[in-house]
Amino acid sequence: MGPSAADRSGAPAADQREVHLVDDLDEDVDDERVAVLRRPDRLRAVLGGTRARVNAFLAEAAAVVRARFEGPVTYASVPLEAVDWTPFDLVSVDVYRSAETADGFAAGVRGMVAAAHGKPVAVTEFGAACYRDAGDRGALGLEVVVYDASGPVRLTGAYERDEEGQAAYVRELLAVFDASGVDTTFVFTFALHDHVHRPDGDPRRDLDLASYGLVKVYEDRKGTRYPDLPWEPKAAFDAVAEYHGAS
Repeated sequence: MGPSAADRSGAPAADQREVHLVDDLDEDVDDERVAVLRRPDRLRAVLGGTRARVNAFLAEAAAVVRARFEGPVTYASVPLEAVDWTPFDLVSVDVYRSAETADGFAAGVRGMVAAAHGKPVAVTEFGAACYRDAGDRGALGLEVVVYDASGPVRLTGAYERDEEGQAAYVRELLAVFDASGVDTTFVFTFALHDHVHRPDGDPRRDLDLASYGLVKVYEDRKGTRYPDLPWEPKAAFDAVAEYHGAS
């Protein structure tokens, strides 16, 4: 869920509360939460009844949304949330393939679709960064970026650009999703505007290497293919266009 907020009375409104799967940690720190997500033994201990609390909140939130919106309702989840999809019209999950999940990835997607019991399934995030072997990291491709209070600063080392690898990853996952009966997919992402492409100078400052964007964003020039715009398509941009153009 997004940042939490309370109404003027100080009580959290039904559509303003934030529920964290790992909010029982001693420190309310993102790094600490991520560390727990990487430790299945700690994660099981922390989750406890949190999933039930999350599902109760989502059921209430879905009712609030339906009172104000007549279209289909869903929630972009991650697999470990184990969402009860009863209040929703679509099953929506962020799905990344990593080196650890590659062998069983296609079977896992088929199982996800089968478990939807006839509801349409949307993959609300998938993609890869564009340095060599970034696809093996799945959703953790941005871990090679050093951040400060102002945003991304530099990469942790020198990484080799591999736009074809990013394109292949996206193309392969699109094929798996189609073959498995996924209804809708959303590539993450069109552009990461603060992870700019700096082709000149220190390669550690070329933040686009870690970007999941289908285009590389410039801070000091226009692109070539679309000369009025400050970005240039990557190979993955064309891979997505060609895949959907042929399907």
